Amino acid sequence: MTSFSLTELFSPTVLAESSHPIHEAQRSIYKADQVAIILDEFSDSVKSAFIRFSGHSDLELTCLEQYHFTQSSAGGYVGAAENPDAPIFWLPTLPHTRVINSDNSIAQEELAPTMGIAWKDNGASIQFSNAHDAVLDLIIWQFPSESSHGQLTSVTPEGTQGKFLWGSHGCLKNPSDLYRHLINGSVYDLRYSWPHNKKCFSENEAHALYTAFAGLEKTTCKPLYRHFQLQIVLSVIQRQSADGGFYHGMWTDDTECHYRLHTSAVHLLLDEFQRTGCEAVKTALGKAVAFLSKTIDQLDCGIWFLHDSLELSEEAMNSGPFNWIPNQTLGKSVSNMLVLNTHLDTTIAINRYGQLTGDQQYQPLVDSALLSTRAVLNLQPANWLYKSLFWAIGLTMLPTEKAKELSAPIRAIKRLAWQYLTKKLPDIKARFPRIVMPNGYIDRELSLRTWAIDYQTINLMDLARYARAFPNQFDESILDKAIEFTQTSGLIRRYQELPPGKRYAPGFWMEALYHRCLSKNDLKYRQWLAEAMLECHELDFGMAPSLMGANGEATYLIPAAKLPTLSNPELLIANLSNRQQLELLVVNTSELPTTLFWKIKPSPSFEWKDSSGKKQSNETLTIPAHSWLTGTANYN
Repeated sequence: MTSFSLTELFSPTVLAESSHPIHEAQRSIYKADQVAIILDEFSDSVKSAFIRFSGHSDLELTCLEQYHFTQSSAGGYVGAAENPDAPIFWLPTLPHTRVINSDNSIAQEELAPTMGIAWKDNGASIQFSNAHDAVLDLIIWQFPSESSHGQLTSVTPEGTQGKFLWGSHGCLKNPSDLYRHLINGSVYDLRYSWPHNKKCFSENEAHALYTAFAGLEKTTCKPLYRHFQLQIVLSVIQRQSADGGFYHGMWTDDTECHYRLHTSAVHLLLDEFQRTGCEAVKTALGKAVAFLSKTIDQLDCGIWFLHDSLELSEEAMNSGPFNWIPNQTLGKSVSNMLVLNTHLDTTIAINRYGQLTGDQQYQPLVDSALLSTRAVLNLQPANWLYKSLFWAIGLTMLPTEKAKELSAPIRAIKRLAWQYLTKKLPDIKARFPRIVMPNGYIDRELSLRTWAIDYQTINLMDLARYARAFPNQFDESILDKAIEFTQTSGLIRRYQELPPGKRYAPGFWMEALYHRCLSKNDLKYRQWLAEAMLECHELDFGMAPSLMGANGEATYLIPAAKLPTLSNPELLIANLSNRQQLELLVVNTSELPTTLFWKIKPSPSFEWKDSSGKKQSNETLTIPAHSWLTGTANYN
């Protein structure tokens, strides 16, 4: 049996194998025999240790003092000693055993078997068993007793209101939920990825977690949430390859790079650099953007940022799990699938990098990408064909209650569209290349033999972000028409009827409407966002993380301001503040009218309006059941 005391874990006796310091935190990695420790230090007294035990025997953890462990409101267990000067320990989750593949993806995991608990000599020990083909993982935090007990034993309503995650489409409900994703110092997707059934690394997930915890820190001022952000930054930097890339291996066993996920790492590092100006973060950023600048294909109309490294060659594409159609639309390479969302996201990220760092070497790439985006969005061949085609295909996007109202002949057309036309669409697009459809639907890409209506809201999110980053650089009526179609066609309700893994689209719909609200004052966008928040609350998806007002991309150059906060757990708040004004959207999820109770009261300058736009008294604000109101004020 291998034995460690809790205090020993935070003061390793061996020399660190490597160290990664950033502003406000440092990561050190220690290895000895069958145990590796990743130690994150945020001060002399606040530390976190990831322990990985790889031996085929029992692991014993001991307390050398009398500690009492109780369940924590933050999740997991808090250990406090009888000695008031002793540190507090927090176990966010119990140990897990995991089967790890050669690329460090996770093939299998389960709670580690507990073999025994013992009390002796004013201390205690607990033993866990580990299988010979698995590793045993444990995460423990150490806090000073005088300052942290309240962080772990009381969680505000904001901390338990779910947060939708961009990568796994899961829901972050409690602080300890971080460690469902952050495993042995790296962030993983929650899902076992198709087709190899393994959990892979995900910077997309890391960025969502970082944004959610930045919002919670902004709302609650709890240091714990800042520690979480720093730990995520350390985890991303540690995982970066020597060439600057982040590799994932979701679709093959060759650890291909998914550039959308890589770009999420860039956004996360930009957010952190924007906050601290940390040189270590800037160095990682420079490497990541240099890598990203090479993930391009030259079209006749400009460069196009690729979706993943399989698109670099036909041979690599054929090694992946998808069927695809070779073509050379707009002079593109045969293996370029012309995926829209990743191209938009990468263009935004590289442009942000230039703005924040002053490094303008990639501006010609951005300018060229703007030209290709405009050209692809403006492709409109065979309008006569696509209008008829997407009238029929649009019937398949109706929710069941609407579809039942169709006449028998129209239902027959709907069935034909579902069984035949959607399957023929890739061949039609190869002959008449087009992504933006006449009815407002925007397809994900040009050349894959897939049908992915769940990507409509992802495209809308990225186009709404793109419109804010590059005003007047494309025809925004395309975006407005697509948003209108998504809201009025019944597509949002149709998503609830898709297979479980495809129902996530309303989470990105919230993000799309959030970014549109920042650009437009239209009441309808606030109405649709409030409805989306209610629906996602009922579906237990959680709120989009950007709604807490701490997405660095959206809040760049927006003045810092202390916003009012509520104590009503049944109310959801979206922070829609922009450069011109402060704005809150407050949504009542309950079945009854609800009066607002403030922890931090709004200033008298706030002007409140109900869902019809009618002004409300500042004295007592009440929201009808399943309704909403907005409050706006100028910056002081």
